[in-house]
Amino acid sequence: MIEMNPDEMENYFALAKIYEDFGEYESAEEYLLKAQQLHPDQPAVYMQLAGYYNRQGEFEKTIEALQQRSEKEPNNPEVYYTIATYYWDKAYRDFRLADDDKKAMVQSGVDMVDKALSIKDDYDEALVYKGLLLRLQANLETDRSKQEALLEQAEQLSEQAEELRMKRTAG
Repeated sequence: MIEMNPDEMENYFALAKIYEDFGEYESAEEYLLKAQQLHPDQPAVYMQLAGYYNRQGEFEKTIEALQQRSEKEPNNPEVYYTIATYYWDKAYRDFRLADDDKKAMVQSGVDMVDKALSIKDDYDEALVYKGLLLRLQANLETDRSKQEALLEQAEQLSEQAEELRMKRTAG
């Protein structure tokens, strides 16, 4: 299929997935990088790379691919929201991380979700994830008053997101 239509990036994605499914990880990455070379301005390429690297447990490369996507779509709030979700997932699920590393990831996630909200202030999914990040930050906090303040802020964000959803479905 690539020989018949070498400019179709979906063919590279399909072949990379086949290689990945068969454990041929170097070949999978090679075809994703070929797609990137052919279509360096296509955000989908960077999402495919990020997904691949995330499945391989290569968090730094995952974030790098997502950051490259943000350079292609700097005004798309979903780009920054997506990066925030990856930071939350890593901080929440990777029990091998030291608390300081988790705190840094949570802060990076908050920074990204804030960037998404600065572009689209009624982005309810971003509000939800900011709340999740703040709850995680509260779990890492030793100062009880700071912990309570973070949890209160998270609850307010959850309520705000729910209000936005209700307005959208009502109107």
